[in-house]
Amino acid sequence: MNMKKFLIISSFLAALILSSCSDFLDTDSSSGLPPEESITNLDDLRNAVNGVYMVQTGAYRPNSSSDYVRGVYAGDFILFADLRSGDFEPIDTYNQIAPVAFYTVDRYHTIAENYYAAFYECLAKINSVLELAGEMDQKDKDTDTYKNLIGELYTLRALFHFDLARLYAHLPTIADDVDAPQSGIVLSDEVFDSSIKKKRSTIAQTYQFILDDLARAFESTMSVKKQNGRVNYWTAKAIQARVFLYLGRDQDALEAAEEVINDSPYALYLRDEYTSVWSKENTSESIFEILTTSIYNAQRNSAGFYTHADGYAECGVTEDFKEFLESRTSDIRAELIAYEEASDDYGTFNEAYYPQKYPGRSGDLYQNNPKVVRLSEVYLIAAEAAVKIPGQESKAADYINRLRGKRIDGYVDVASVTLDDVITERRLELFAEGHYAWDLWRNMKSLVNINGDEINYDDYRTVLPIPQREIDIYSELKQNDEY
Repeated sequence: MNMKKFLIISSFLAALILSSCSDFLDTDSSSGLPPEESITNLDDLRNAVNGVYMVQTGAYRPNSSSDYVRGVYAGDFILFADLRSGDFEPIDTYNQIAPVAFYTVDRYHTIAENYYAAFYECLAKINSVLELAGEMDQKDKDTDTYKNLIGELYTLRALFHFDLARLYAHLPTIADDVDAPQSGIVLSDEVFDSSIKKKRSTIAQTYQFILDDLARAFESTMSVKKQNGRVNYWTAKAIQARVFLYLGRDQDALEAAEEVINDSPYALYLRDEYTSVWSKENTSESIFEILTTSIYNAQRNSAGFYTHADGYAECGVTEDFKEFLESRTSDIRAELIAYEEASDDYGTFNEAYYPQKYPGRSGDLYQNNPKVVRLSEVYLIAAEAAVKIPGQESKAADYINRLRGKRIDGYVDVASVTLDDVITERRLELFAEGHYAWDLWRNMKSLVNINGDEINYDDYRTVLPIPQREIDIYSELKQNDEY
């Protein structure tokens, strides 16, 4: 078979130049989009899969519109929903991620382009590895190692499609018609010749594809052991619970979440350790985190650089959110903001309160391991699903009580909770981790952004525009309404 051209649904197709770091980063990865002879054994496959993870650190990406991938989990994407929600605000005026908070991203903006490119580049690499792995000897395919690595690829492919859908398509629980043509995203499901033009799928097709990929991951007999910096069976199950919640399939969401809560090796953080876990790796709640090092990180587009006065300082805490946290005097989560200021020869600047979930390691703001999936979110998925199911409301209170008991000094259990209670708990527990605006919108609620504008769940600005350069290249693509 001759080497094919890879359709990345983007003009940013570039080689992914990667090398070595800690854990899975300490072995040579597959460099670029692998030629067919580069995956001939399990070591080759493991290295190729490592390459998919490594690009999520913000690895160097030459020949693209920017040198570093910005729209990945170690970068500013993890802060996107909090900036949209009005809980965070730009303090300095670098204007790197501020347009997200001000809702000024249009179809020509680099933010819309960079997120789109970054995720589809990762998907192109996954699809190339899956195709080449399919040509390996059957004796290798029969091994647990092969099955687990393939399961990891399908899990990551599902996750990347899910987050592309959150960015560029309306959420299924509030969409007018989930079967409307081109209402979803372009599905990157195989290696394509570059001459093929693909349209967007429907929202229903998008989410079914995500669930199908997770089903493929489960069929691959993934590892149930903790894998630092890698996805495993529990990651796939937690993501499945998240997807079911977004689909409004509450019973399915509850069952998937409860499997993780009851059977996985993860445990909720204790109150006394809560403020210290953010600078540590492989903590008890971390179901999937992105490993970063002093070399492999998103640098100035890292979450740490945005959330501190000495960095870009574009994710300060608003006065409203500060008061919200400070009113909870016995809650350890209120201690995860702090006053900071930067200084130079001309005085102090960037004075504000900032979130403290990305403190950096060894004094380096670039080095943080964003927690993409952690156990607290799974408890909150279970609580949200349960509170919506007649007859299951007591379970919602139980999961909220169990979480609050690890967070609030002297906490006394409550007998019942409402949906608003659960959403408030998500705001408390998961701030700066990429959820809150979407939590509100999928539940048909509005928010007020930092401009003072009310953004209702059906506002066209709840989704980003498809980058114009994509439509210029692939004219079949439909632009999101009002862009």
